[in-house]
Amino acid sequence: MKKFIQILLLSFGLLGVFFAQAQTITVSGKVTDSYGVSLPGVNVVIKGTTTGTTTNIDGRYSLSGVSSNSTLIFSFIGFSTIEVPVEGQSTIGVSLKEDVIGIEEVVAIGYGTMKKSDLTGSVVSVKSEDLVERPSANLGQALQGKASGVLVRTTSSAPGGGVSITIRGHNSVNSGSQPLYIVDGVPLSNINTIPVEDIESIEVLKDASSTAIYGSRGANGVILVTTKKGSKGGKPQIMYSSRFTFETIPGDLNLMNGEEFATFYSEWELATDPGLDPADVWYNGSSYDRPLPSEVGEGTDWFDAITRTGMVQNHLISVNGGSDKSTYAMSVSYLNHKGLMISGQYDRINIKSAISSEITSWLDTGLDLFLSHNIEANSGENTSMEGRGGIINQAIKMSPALPIYTEDGDYQINNLPATQTLENPVAQAKEQENYQRMNRAFGNIYLNVKPVKDLSVKFSIGGDIRNRKNYYYDPTTTQYGRLSNGNASLNIQDNSYIINENIATYKKEFGIHRFDIVGGFTYEQEVYERLGASATDFFTDAYLYNNLAAATTYGTPQSNKTKWSLASGLGRINYVLADKYLFTVTGRYDGSSRFGEGNKWGFFPSVAGAWRVSEEEFAQGLDWLSYGKLRASWGETGNQNIGLYNSMATFGLANYPIGNQIVSGVAASRLANPDLKWETTQTLDIGMDIGLFNRLTFNVDYYFKKTLDLLLGVSLIETSGFNSTTMNTGELENEGWEFSLDAQVVDREVKWNTSASIFLNRNRITKLSDPTQDWKIGYPTGADRGYVVDGIIRDQADLDAYSDPEGVPISGAQIGDYRRVDTDGDYKITGEDQVIIFNPEPDFSFSMNNEITWKNFTLSMFLYGNYGGQIKNETKGYMTNLLNVRNNMSRELLSIDNGVITRNFWTAENTDSKYAKLGAQPQGYINIEDGSFLRIQNVMLSYNLPLENIFTQSSIYFSVQNLATFTKYTGWDPDVSSVNSNTDYGIDRASHPVPRSFTMGLNITF
Repeated sequence: MKKFIQILLLSFGLLGVFFAQAQTITVSGKVTDSYGVSLPGVNVVIKGTTTGTTTNIDGRYSLSGVSSNSTLIFSFIGFSTIEVPVEGQSTIGVSLKEDVIGIEEVVAIGYGTMKKSDLTGSVVSVKSEDLVERPSANLGQALQGKASGVLVRTTSSAPGGGVSITIRGHNSVNSGSQPLYIVDGVPLSNINTIPVEDIESIEVLKDASSTAIYGSRGANGVILVTTKKGSKGGKPQIMYSSRFTFETIPGDLNLMNGEEFATFYSEWELATDPGLDPADVWYNGSSYDRPLPSEVGEGTDWFDAITRTGMVQNHLISVNGGSDKSTYAMSVSYLNHKGLMISGQYDRINIKSAISSEITSWLDTGLDLFLSHNIEANSGENTSMEGRGGIINQAIKMSPALPIYTEDGDYQINNLPATQTLENPVAQAKEQENYQRMNRAFGNIYLNVKPVKDLSVKFSIGGDIRNRKNYYYDPTTTQYGRLSNGNASLNIQDNSYIINENIATYKKEFGIHRFDIVGGFTYEQEVYERLGASATDFFTDAYLYNNLAAATTYGTPQSNKTKWSLASGLGRINYVLADKYLFTVTGRYDGSSRFGEGNKWGFFPSVAGAWRVSEEEFAQGLDWLSYGKLRASWGETGNQNIGLYNSMATFGLANYPIGNQIVSGVAASRLANPDLKWETTQTLDIGMDIGLFNRLTFNVDYYFKKTLDLLLGVSLIETSGFNSTTMNTGELENEGWEFSLDAQVVDREVKWNTSASIFLNRNRITKLSDPTQDWKIGYPTGADRGYVVDGIIRDQADLDAYSDPEGVPISGAQIGDYRRVDTDGDYKITGEDQVIIFNPEPDFSFSMNNEITWKNFTLSMFLYGNYGGQIKNETKGYMTNLLNVRNNMSRELLSIDNGVITRNFWTAENTDSKYAKLGAQPQGYINIEDGSFLRIQNVMLSYNLPLENIFTQSSIYFSVQNLATFTKYTGWDPDVSSVNSNTDYGIDRASHPVPRSFTMGLNITF
């Protein structure tokens, strides 16, 4: 904290210096479009410098420090850039011509920037105004639908929850497929703590030409995040944004009420235990917690008992500006999210500072610093349906025939016989202490030296420091706490990551030739430390987790420390000939501590070329062709995301019998593999960018990616003494198409802009060395197999048809059972009959955004969806398991309306049912559902307030998130995945419901 205060005071002190530097000559004016409509946000920069400003809401600007013989550059996204000589004028007004293509737009690439027109690779740029046009819980959600080929899946809708981002498919089986995130030059593992309002732009690098510069970490794509900076010569600009959100739950899981469950459970008992006396069923009216079904009524809606209307408030204030030599940008933000669960809450405070200064004509320096503090309380989620699980898990499974409290006022426990131990979800939500606190600081400091003309050398040191503490206590007011007399644990984790980069950039233009050459060396290292302790049997709950010594029983302390490092050399040459022919050559040489001797180093090259067809002489007379470019690239990238010591033999504690005693010692726990090396992904990309009539742009890409030397766990023979080891074995492919369209549909007093994208990816494993896994070959990494179910054996005729030639039913099947398909025809149901029954990969994904502006009003609507792909609804699988009824069940099985019982499970009187008889073996095939959906994700109406005399810009807006979803899926959300891995996705396990959100917001700029 002391260091933080010192840094903060230094930052404010530097601000005072910046404010004190005087301004001189001033040029002002107004910028409009070709129809005379004012353009706010236009960049006005003095040519040859970084001194500039932006126009206000009325299109006006005022720029100090302008010499009479200088030239002003006016640029704005969607319009052609123009240059105007000052020639002593104090007032300069300009009209910009629309350029929907934005080819002069400058985008970030690895270790530099480049004009969009000069790109040879596949790069998508998302600007700040596109990110904030719809309120989002985190930066990952803000990217949804903004870039073709980028699939964003929600992994948790709880407060502080995140998303899983996949670019052009899964490139590995066990080594992760998340992209590399780079924020202001610092690689990060997570970007969800960064406020969307602090972002200037996001670039998504998709092909090898773009990502090879990141070598061993570029196989899954790269997302570059640039935060907002100040501008030289600009007066201080203060911005305040605030929004309030209310969250509700759209729909329900269609669970039984109390009377329905008690009725169903009684019927299940009698059906599965033919000798049971009807008077001895569980719900027989013998006690307070065992009433007759008719006495239960609606019972307890456990999900309603643990949920509420969620509320979110988000505030951010920022100030930025600069002098003729320096810039600054600072912001402070606060987020408070009280979630749908009564126990779920997330609080976050962020402080950001970006300062730069031109010390001399050949030296400038800067600092980017980001501080974050957040607390995340019990969200209620758990990725397993078994056991105690999370609050949502318990609320779904708890018997609705039970009350929340006993007659004595204590929390009621689950009392079904032979049941798994369930916690009263209300007790768990209200009494359990379960939260995480994290402090984080990341950023970098740099020196940029320009020793000679056209050459600059940037030296930077950056880092990401994270401290996480997990606090847990189960008091004796909960069932688990009562069984253990209080259960406490503490877990502390520290991550210290540091990176040093030394990058030289040479830019030279002579005649029709332009060169942009980058080269340098980097080194990075991360140290991770963890310490955990637990204890039970406290004489009082008052200590919580604050005094583990007060317990009488202690768990085994846990601690560990890991370290990895990566050293790299990199280079890239961009060459442009006559503004028509573009060439890029890239290479990176990485050395990783994760791999065996002799394989620590790997080289990752790429080559690319592009042809700007529209610059050719034969295209000059084509008025309809605004822009045209063909491009192609090939390259290799790597993946090093494996365990840190998988190439080495490791040792651990083990027990061994000697005589009549068990003694402890040290034994080998993992076999060494010194031949372990990188996964390598080879990528071919062919693309086309077309602009038509200066109003429409169309982009198409075809790509083919092949991953070699997959890092997989391979089973070993028993005589080796080990179960498995990690080896380079196996291959997989991704192949796909991406299409995107942007258009100015109407451009008059009413403006209508639309954008749309569609992309498809085919992921398949092509080679594995483990014969037991051959069934996966030819299918996606997330595919799974099981038994195909062909309805129900409804009567004796069905059973006779499901028998062997001697008339013996296959595998002991009975009337009322599910009919599992004997795929190999041997009249037995064995593992050999299992086939691929689950494929989570959609046939294609799509999105569309429409924005209509009239005067000060803007109405926008964003929708997206998937066609094809499946979801494994394991939540419903639990609620329709007829073998062991240990929890609440789905109303699809039994419902009571106005005293009429409707059954949808097999009985002798109801043979035409969806579900089998009570007590039947469950089948996962039944709960695999179509994952297709179309979602109206956001509708937003904003209004620019006519308060130019008070504010530079001000607006209010109202937004609805998750307005409607059209799908056949019966769970909460077809776009959620409770598990985030390459082999387990598209799975719904008691996931947190995705809220429908209503947001009101205000943005003010002074």
